[in-house]
Amino acid sequence: MTESREHHEVRIRVTGTHDGGQDLEDLQRWLQRESWLTPGNHDWRRAPGAETAPRTDADAAGQGPEMAVGVDDLVLVLIGAVAAPMTEQLLIALREWLAHRRETAARGETPGVDITDASGHRRLDDPDPRTERDDQGGRVGTE
Repeated sequence: MTESREHHEVRIRVTGTHDGGQDLEDLQRWLQRESWLTPGNHDWRRAPGAETAPRTDADAAGQGPEMAVGVDDLVLVLIGAVAAPMTEQLLIALREWLAHRRETAARGETPGVDITDASGHRRLDDPDPRTERDDQGGRVGTE
């Protein structure tokens, strides 16, 4: 049996901060310490930020553009058949980084993370449509 070399891309954008480029570098370093990201099962690249985030009412009201406009997206390319379980681990690591980043946010910053993968685009704070969470944050009703 040959190992699948299929590629699965996850685009990650940090929003709502004063220095999105630095935040992407910090996030990449944070993720690189994860044990599930072993050599040979992933690759990193930067891509020009696509307009993936929906416009908010505040944007429409002329309160200014999103602070991450013009910042590249960090693209994690997962290689092989392990992409699905690695995506779950990635989401956990991203939530941990975002919680840490929010603790250190400067005045006027509201850090957020947008993710685009095979299941579509979503903000990290949006509930995962595949799961529901109980009051302690645990998953219920997953298959």
